[in-house]
Amino acid sequence: MKTHLFETIPEESNKILERFDLLLQDIKPLNSKQLAHLPENIRELSHLLTDERSSRRIGYMNSTVFLAAYTRYFMWWNLVRLSPVFSGFCKNENTKAVFSGLTDDSVLLDIGSGPLTVPVALWLAAPELRTKKLTFYCLDYSQTALALGEEILLSVAAKTAAATPNQKLWQIVRVKGAMGTAIKRKADVVFCANMFNELFWDTPQPLEQVSKKYAGELLPYLKEKASVFVAEPGVPRAARFVSLLRDSLMRKGFMPLSPCPHTGVCPMDGRKGGKWCHFTLLTDEADAPEKLLKISASAGIPKDRASLSFIFASSVETGSSETATLMAQKPATEIKNSCGLNVRVVSDSIKLGDRGSGRYSCSEAGLTLLVAPEKAFTSGDMLETAITSEQVKKLPRDKKSGAVKIEL
Repeated sequence: MKTHLFETIPEESNKILERFDLLLQDIKPLNSKQLAHLPENIRELSHLLTDERSSRRIGYMNSTVFLAAYTRYFMWWNLVRLSPVFSGFCKNENTKAVFSGLTDDSVLLDIGSGPLTVPVALWLAAPELRTKKLTFYCLDYSQTALALGEEILLSVAAKTAAATPNQKLWQIVRVKGAMGTAIKRKADVVFCANMFNELFWDTPQPLEQVSKKYAGELLPYLKEKASVFVAEPGVPRAARFVSLLRDSLMRKGFMPLSPCPHTGVCPMDGRKGGKWCHFTLLTDEADAPEKLLKISASAGIPKDRASLSFIFASSVETGSSETATLMAQKPATEIKNSCGLNVRVVSDSIKLGDRGSGRYSCSEAGLTLLVAPEKAFTSGDMLETAITSEQVKKLPRDKKSGAVKIEL
């Protein structure tokens, strides 16, 4: 049986994403001169977010020019990335209970919210949550970005009202500050999307130490039974941080619900020279908005893919960090799932010479190579196999990577 990580968002949401630039133009219109300079501003902001981040001001999102560039390019791409992931969470068995369990009294927190990218993505992805009066705390340095984000969410909600009977507006509570700033209520779910890389990227401290620190700083925000979603760019250093954060969260009683198909040691942890866990939407296959692709090209940042590394973890029923620690340290060869080995596809298709093609994947057996036809899987697919723990021990190993090899 095969399931997808990225799920299709509703038709009305897809229409909004296709015309997101027009929605922004209605809220904060740019004149012809400003539109002409938009590609240049996007390119400058891209440098500030990557190779020139050391010179970036903390309040850069208060700049009208940069905020326009951010929403019309970076936010748009992040919505393209996150919305299908959230849609998958609401449909897949291992994760949908978290969202279906939310009620009118539930509290969500988005740290580093900017222009409310996460709330907007969740609204687009999950029509079932539009009928619940959730309280969403949105924490960021920039009140300007938060205010614009609330306008964007209200505009999006107005466009989905016809498709969502009994739709309710979420209560947005804007909080100025950084991670660690107190909020009045404990959260059922905490989101951090593209936030931690601004904190750990240039730190001289070991990432192991940094991940433990931030895992500890998340806990005061959470109810006893709660969930955490952290997403970062799909590059090795970010994937390394996410893998270490996964381990730190497990030791504090939070089990990975997605994308991990197991609770063993991460076999794609982003160590130097190794594989890193990241998932890719090919923009042509993902139906990325044509106008967004044109903006990317005009800014000199063409994209044929949109990738991310993430962890979605939830506190275990016992609340026992000791149990979590034991599970985290369990040998990867001890397959606990009596129904068979679950395998999460990660990499693009790779050529295997005369053996055809395959994809590097993650399973409780460790790094896994699925040998299958090129179009059989896409990044993020989950394959449920009938392979038992005894059969895993007899599987061949790929000579190049040492991965367990499964031929389909």
